[in-house]
Amino acid sequence: MPTFYNISRGYDKLSDAFDVRCGDTRLDVLRCDVSAAPINQVWPGYQRPFEQTEPSWYTSLGVEGEFTLTITPTKPFREVIVRPLSRKITPVIEGGSINIAFPGVGQYSVELDGRHHVLTVFANPEKDFGVSEGGGVLYFSPGVHRPGMIALEDNQTVYIDHDAVVYGGFSASGKKNLRVLGYGILDNSEVERGKGSPIGFSLCENVLVEGITVVNSAAWSMHFAGCTNVKVDNIKLIGMWRYNSDGCDFTNCTNTLLTGSYLRNYDDCVVVKGLKGNRHLPVRNVQAEKCVLWCDWGRALEIGAETCAPTFRGVRFTDCDIIHGDSVMMDLQHGDIANISDIDFENIRCEYTATADAPVLQQAPGEVYVNRNPAHMPALFIVQTVHTMWSTDDRTGNIDNVRFRDISVVTEDGRIPPSRADALAADTHVKGVHFENITVNGKRIDSFEALHFHVGQGVEDIDIC
Repeated sequence: MPTFYNISRGYDKLSDAFDVRCGDTRLDVLRCDVSAAPINQVWPGYQRPFEQTEPSWYTSLGVEGEFTLTITPTKPFREVIVRPLSRKITPVIEGGSINIAFPGVGQYSVELDGRHHVLTVFANPEKDFGVSEGGGVLYFSPGVHRPGMIALEDNQTVYIDHDAVVYGGFSASGKKNLRVLGYGILDNSEVERGKGSPIGFSLCENVLVEGITVVNSAAWSMHFAGCTNVKVDNIKLIGMWRYNSDGCDFTNCTNTLLTGSYLRNYDDCVVVKGLKGNRHLPVRNVQAEKCVLWCDWGRALEIGAETCAPTFRGVRFTDCDIIHGDSVMMDLQHGDIANISDIDFENIRCEYTATADAPVLQQAPGEVYVNRNPAHMPALFIVQTVHTMWSTDDRTGNIDNVRFRDISVVTEDGRIPPSRADALAADTHVKGVHFENITVNGKRIDSFEALHFHVGQGVEDIDIC
């Protein structure tokens, strides 16, 4: 029997836009705000206009195996798609309701007539986190809490009950043995940009963040800077619309794992960077796996663009579904001094709708989004050395040994998305880039021409098989 969460009636995001039932039990549905279109600015000194958003909805429950939901929206609809497509879920429409049999634990996007009317379902594994009140635990019981930003100390645990909402965020610097746990909601909406992210840890060791749902980030949703031994497990990021509301950023980190999570962000989803403040620290053994990604602006899986570090080595993205993107699905954008090597993208599944909005950089306050390229497709692969506005070093390092293996692409209209590799920064090379088992709509692609892949200057030892 599933566990049904009962969010406090003091939380003003409860919504009746969908009636969602599991058997005879009605689930709580929560509203959040997401980006309506990919229009962005480099931070202009004021927050993004709320008029550029649209509503979206989500519901959560705990499960041990298969479960079925009956979903009845108040808004009429014609068609339903459930993503990731790799889960092979077929919704059944009966009158004004939708019956969906879900295979078990996971994160699912139920899309009615396209990407602008969506209910996201978060099915958490049944789990006792083994945390109780007292003993130095920051324990947030059922209800709404407004602690604001909290700085954590060594050996501290935060627990957010699945019926709790916490307004604020958590930070730490130079601390050890930190845990943020639970199936509750961390709402960052009352925090101004510059005053704190939902999770912001710097130079910390032995960190676990597990289970929580994060909404409405003021900036980067989760930033781990110069941290060692970090695990982020089954987190859900949704309701991101403010400028630079990235997903998980690992900067100058060693031994980190992001696993089993959902990230819908208005900026890059999973990002591995090197920042000048920790430029002496390498990036080593950073992994993201088993995630579902929806990128409303920027890159879904990215290294860069800031790459201030001695080296990047052993970065691996594997077994992920990219269900929507606007710019680039998989990206290595190298603009600083590090030497980057031994990078793997493996078993990545990318979904392309027949139409996609082309990104626009806003030029003036009040500008309204217009898609000037109806044929736009987000790029599939980008591998580049390139000096950008984000670069702070006076020279750029090289890229060596990058592997793309078992990449599956589905496009609704049969087109093949563009890709490219270039060494555009002076005195650099891109060397040893290997593609194996790349399929588009079930057909294996065995040439760069067929893949619509541009091989530019400074690229050596690149092959596809």
